[in-house]
Amino acid sequence: MWKWLFILSIALVGCKTRQKLISDAELHPDCKYAGYDKKDVLSNSDSNEIDFTWLKIKTKVDAEFNDQSLIFQVQLRIRKDSLVYAKISKSGFTDVKLLATHDTIILVDKLNKQYFSGDYSSLEKILGISVPFDVLQNLLLGNPTFLYEEEGFKKIVEPLISYSSKRFDLELFVDTLIHQVQSFTCDSLRLSTVGVLDGRTKKEVWISYSDFGDINVYLLNKKIELKGIEGDKQLILADIEIKRVKAFPKLDAPIEIQDDFKPMEIK
Repeated sequence: MWKWLFILSIALVGCKTRQKLISDAELHPDCKYAGYDKKDVLSNSDSNEIDFTWLKIKTKVDAEFNDQSLIFQVQLRIRKDSLVYAKISKSGFTDVKLLATHDTIILVDKLNKQYFSGDYSSLEKILGISVPFDVLQNLLLGNPTFLYEEEGFKKIVEPLISYSSKRFDLELFVDTLIHQVQSFTCDSLRLSTVGVLDGRTKKEVWISYSDFGDINVYLLNKKIELKGIEGDKQLILADIEIKRVKAFPKLDAPIEIQDDFKPMEIK
């Protein structure tokens, strides 16, 4: 009897070693980029992203924040991998200016004659949610930004391919780390959704892209939804529409604090 069990075991092991491993591309033949890993996604992004030193972007924003509905215009000046500068205007008048770099935040509220100056992490206090600088820079451009160095995990549910910093079957907040999920379209590997989840504060930021097309010869998503969440509570909801985009070799990012402006209290 033991002899036959031993032979059966050898046969089963032999069958297992001869089994063909089915790749993602074979499992999902209609998903063009099913076989792409994180490195492939980044390579594809590098070849397709806008080449610029400075970029000027004009947008219209409909937002809900602190139980208020707001409509305003935002003009952004982005210096690649360096700074994000924003002028927030309503009815043609500039109310707020914001300058963000990797380590600094300066906010000037001209309407209330207040200002804030601090390190980049202070942005969380201003917005109520944590937004890493790379995500902030690429927010309107729709470029993927992996916030984790390891390979991470992949899941395909057509028509999307999703990449995550942790297993998809785990709960959202199992630790105090920053967790990220990004989803791309199967047919074009275009970024569809980005989620950044802060395990320390239990807050989430979700960015969704739609209406991809030509904006002044640049191929971008014309509409972007940004949502900030804490549990069941919505912190911010913003619908952003890109109106105009233009690259420049050099731009200024002027931000002045008047002598009569008072420091802003941010809790």
